[in-house]
Parts: sequence; C-alpha cells; structure tokens
Amino acid sequence: MSTNQFINRLVAQYLQQLETPSLSIPDGPTLTNPTVQRAVYTRMFDESATWPLPPVHYRARVLKMILARIEESIVDPEEDEISDDLTETYSTLICTPKPSSIQQAQQLTYVTYTAPSPSPSPPLPHPDSDSTSDSNNNNPRTIITSESRGLILASGTTGFRTWEAALHLGTYLSTPAGAALVSGKRVLELGAGTGFLSMFCAKYLRPESVLATDMEPALIDGMVDSAGRNELGENFGAGIWEWGTELRRLGGGEDEEKPVFDLVVGADLIYDTDLIPLLINTLDDLFTNYKVQEFIIAATLRNEKTFNAFLVACQSAHFKTERLPFDSPAESDQSGFFHSTRIPISTYRVYR
Repeated sequence: MSTNQFINRLVAQYLQQLETPSLSIPDGPTLTNPTVQRAVYTRMFDESATWPLPPVHYRARVLKMILARIEESIVDPEEDEISDDLTETYSTLICTPKPSSIQQAQQLTYVTYTAPSPSPSPPLPHPDSDSTSDSNNNNPRTIITSESRGLILASGTTGFRTWEAALHLGTYLSTPAGAALVSGKRVLELGAGTGFLSMFCAKYLRPESVLATDMEPALIDGMVDSAGRNELGENFGAGIWEWGTELRRLGGGEDEEKPVFDLVVGADLIYDTDLIPLLINTLDDLFTNYKVQEFIIAATLRNEKTFNAFLVACQSAHFKTERLPFDSPAESDQSGFFHSTRIPISTYRVYR
C-alpha cells in the first residue's frame, strides 16, 4: 500500500470516528515526512479545510497518538521536525473545555462515511501547495450522518448510530452488482435509523427515488437534517413507518395515492424474535400492496437462531429466500465503510 493510500485510509477511518485502537496510523518514518504531516493537518485537523470534524476530545486523542509516533521516530532533531500546525492544534485542543463523559455519550455529532473505492489514489500535495482536501482525496463518495454511539442508553432506540450490518450492506451496494439493484429503482428502507444506507443510495447509485423510514420522529428529523448536509435532491424523502400501521410520509396529505416501490432494503432489523411477525406482515403488505419485487436484508448473526427463525417465517409466508454471494472484505483490506468482521454478517434476497 502506498503512502497516499495509507493517508486516505487513516482519514476515512478518522472521519468515521473509529475507536482509536482500530486506526491505521502510518509508521513513524512515514509521518516524519513534511508532506505527510501537511496532508494529515489539512485533511484531519484544519477547520478551514475539512468539515465536519470529529468532536474535540476525539481529535485530541488521535493527534496525541500521531505526535507520539512522530517523536519516537525522530533521528536528527535538526532534520526531522514536527509541523507547527500539528503542535499548535494539539495545544488548542487540550486547552478546549470538554463535555463530561455522560455528555459525550449522549451528544449527537456529524459522522462522515467514505465509500470503498477501487480507483487509484492521487499523489500527495507538495508541502508548499495550497491544495485542499478535495484534491488530496480525489473527491471520494462520502455520506454525512448525525448520530451518537451512546444515545441508545437514554433514548431506548438503537437508531441513533449506524450499525455493522448497514456498513456491510453499504459495502455490497458500492459494488457493481449491488449498485445495479438500486439504479433506476424506487427504493424503500425499513428501520433506516441514521439514514446512512438510504442517503448513499440516493446520492450515488442513481435510483428513481428513495424513501427512508423509521418509527421514531427524532430519527426522521435527523435524517432530514443529514439529507440537507449531503445536498440530496428531491429523489430522497423520509417518513414514519411503525410496522403494522400505515406509512406516514413527511408532507404527504391524507388523500395522497399509495406509493409504489421496486426494492426494499434493511439492515439489522431482526435482533429480537418478537419483531419477526411484524416484519413478515410488513413484507407481505409491501409485496401485495406496494408492488415491491424484492427485499435485500443484511443481518449481523449475533444469534443464528434468531435469523433462522426469520428464514423459517419467510418460508411459512411463502416467501423465497436466497443468500447473496457476498462477504465483507477483511478489516485490513477495507478502504471505506469500515466495520468489524469478527461477527459474521449475511445478506439475503427475499422475494415471492
């Protein structure tokens, strides 16, 4: 992997706010290069060049790790220097008041997800160049969400964060085979949560339309805000859909004609067997009354009995199921939508 690929990978992981032990920080000799330090500062810490940036406490933690790695590798203090921009930024970050641990856990923050890309990485800028982050990372496909990895503790919903199965399914949809399922289609997402999948489809996979749904009004508000941040067009919408009830679309009138969809997607929807009958009934409604052709579901197999119960319920409802031949890349090979592969994730197609 080239130096630039290492930097691109680190930036994508950092903006996704991975746990710091999982960050792919380059080795010290690489980081002592002034060009590399310039790229790290511009793309990870310069508030005038990059938005959104992670919370202050996360930035400080990551920058401390980077500075320590550089200091360990300095052989000649007169030749190997640490960027003034990096040291001054660290001083500012550690002096900035930080919220309490509880406040940090509950706060919503903007998170940037970068799609996997097989395209070659552009060269790093010259140290004296005025290049911004856009030219450095070749305009990658990114999605901004609003989420909190700790808010579930207070809100009682799992929707305020993007889960592993959604990242797995996003990785599949970023492939040519996955993108072909979405292109030109009217797409509905069930249990959209942060709206990550729906917004990725709407922005990059050329669907006719995308409707993200969830049962929590606060999640819908978050999706609408994020849609604006991602500059999505009229092909994206959000609505409240509590399984077993009628769909409520934002801005839709009571006499509005029932919508039609081609494709339904969902990730990590069946973590509890009590949800399976509701999901099966909802799928039956979609196939019967909304003209849906197929449902693509990704599930983290924390408990295989739960997912097997879903497959059995599909069979009882006379749905056909087919496991899609896709496995997530190993964590060391992932270039975007980073997620753990320690717990297996399966993707299935459900249809009549």
